[in-house]
Amino acid sequence: MEKDDTIGRWSLEKLDLLKKYLLAYVTVLKKQGSIKGYEYIDGFAGTGRPKTRDEQRYVEGSPRVALSLSTPFTKYHFIEISDWRIKKMEAMKRDFPDREIEIYPGDCNEVLCGQIVPSLPYSSYKRAIAFLDPFGMSLEWDTLKAIAGTKTIEVFVNFPVMDINRNVRRKDKSRIPEESRERMDRFWGPGWAGEIFEVETDLFGEQRTVLKRQSAKDLGYRYQKRLLEIFKYCTVPVVLRNSTNAPLYCLIFAGHNQTGKKIAEGIFGSFERMG
Repeated sequence: MEKDDTIGRWSLEKLDLLKKYLLAYVTVLKKQGSIKGYEYIDGFAGTGRPKTRDEQRYVEGSPRVALSLSTPFTKYHFIEISDWRIKKMEAMKRDFPDREIEIYPGDCNEVLCGQIVPSLPYSSYKRAIAFLDPFGMSLEWDTLKAIAGTKTIEVFVNFPVMDINRNVRRKDKSRIPEESRERMDRFWGPGWAGEIFEVETDLFGEQRTVLKRQSAKDLGYRYQKRLLEIFKYCTVPVVLRNSTNAPLYCLIFAGHNQTGKKIAEGIFGSFERMG
């Protein structure tokens, strides 16, 4: 039986937000004569054509959203670790013969830091937007630092609220599995425990570590604060929810250009006003 990626309503909303930003991004960059190229990076590309869970219909995933723009990027970088998804990505290339597409098999963090980021130094006069939609906490903080260091790459990060809630936000900090601690260390970097837990003193002066009361947006704001340590501009987090209204992700834009932030804020604001 042929495998497919499956997505829910929240992913369709995410893809719509991405498409609106990419349309504005290429329009602005095309007008800047000093820019020698503007590239699209998809860190967790998938198959390019997932199937919706409810309607069982195929839709354009993030790679096809970017490839289908009327004003294309000058180059596309698609990263995918799964062999069967890579095969579907290779087949997708034939649908866009006029696009410069490179597919990278492997771990997103290794490919970005080892191959793509070094190709986009500030001296290149190129710009790029990276869509980073990880499976759980598989994106690493050191990768984001490397991206931010170029000052040429903006990012859309899909912050995994539900995965953090399931694996790290425990009432008893000592019960967090070691594997989850290590993943969070790589994902958030040093100091994450102070953003999720706090020391409480009772009436008898005894102290204990307790879980902070936080909404999904509160947690997203804490990660936004972290991103502002390495990027000059970040939007407020936009919460994406599943069909039962449970928060799954927070979508955040981060970059070094105020125009990019303003565009993203306008798109995110319209989405939130629509409820």
